[in-house]
Amino acid sequence: MVSVAVIPGDGIGAEVIPAALRVLTLLTRERRLDLDFEVFDWGARRWLSEGVGIPDGGVEMLARQYGAVLFGALGDPRIPDMAHGRAILLGLRRGLGLYVSHRPIELPGVTVDLYRENTQGLYAGVGGTTGGPAGIEVAVDECVYTRPAVERFVRYCLRDLRRKGRRTVTLVHKANAVPHTGALWQDVFRAELAAVPELTGTEEYVDAFCYHLIRDASRYEGVLTENLFGDIASDVGAAMMGGLGVAASASVCPETGFGLFEPVHGSAPDIAGTGTANPYAAMAASAMLLRHLGHDEEATCLRECLRAAAQGGTATRDLGGSATTEAFTATVLDLLERRLRKDD
Repeated sequence: MVSVAVIPGDGIGAEVIPAALRVLTLLTRERRLDLDFEVFDWGARRWLSEGVGIPDGGVEMLARQYGAVLFGALGDPRIPDMAHGRAILLGLRRGLGLYVSHRPIELPGVTVDLYRENTQGLYAGVGGTTGGPAGIEVAVDECVYTRPAVERFVRYCLRDLRRKGRRTVTLVHKANAVPHTGALWQDVFRAELAAVPELTGTEEYVDAFCYHLIRDASRYEGVLTENLFGDIASDVGAAMMGGLGVAASASVCPETGFGLFEPVHGSAPDIAGTGTANPYAAMAASAMLLRHLGHDEEATCLRECLRAAAQGGTATRDLGGSATTEAFTATVLDLLERRLRKDD
């Protein structure tokens, strides 16, 4: 039995994750999957009432008792500095060693496997401020990468691409303007690539990469990049796919097999509570979770039903339709039930 921790979080996370959980529960029951789910209330409400992001011992408890996390979104107007978001999401990534973020860009006839290093870089939390009469006078955020961190990331991604039968891989960096960490990434990439002769490697500056990705995504198969650039490029890819409402990601620790699966759309407080949020990305993240846990058939079934629902007249507003969160969820559940009955 694999236990999955469910953290809906804030805003529309509290709407789309329960919708995804209904889909997972159906598949678990009908296919007799060895999965169970437990919901945690980590988010803005608890932060505001108790000052707690992740409770003491929470990361250790997840690592010991759970195999994966299904995560919603963090962000609340009452916490404008996103302190709770950093405490929870970055705390999980670092505490659980989730250093590989896989954010596939899926377009008609093209899938780009985008991998983002998830724990260091500008998100390492190194820096500070100095004050003056007008407030903050100097602000510094440092981009920090260690060679072992870059090596383990690049090594895993190259081997994962080889396993998937990919033939090309692109390193995305900005070594012309950020020479020190950029040179480290180039050095590691070239050294590790030499050990995987099945892959042909290229390198691009991040600005040129985003330009070429938008113009012709078919030129890419696998893409490796650092934390900030991956964060930005994945949203560019989401826009190309149709919007943030359809993009999902997986953050994994290859050594332990632990994974965190989430939509990339954020908490969207402007539409929270309106019943119009698109649960597609949360369900796509659920499909990634299923595949990660070895349930490939169920993952494929869910993805096919998702696409059918989005293209069959029940698209949500962000995809040009008028369906509510509930209507889209009901359609996916109906398609799944019919598909499962047919397969049986």
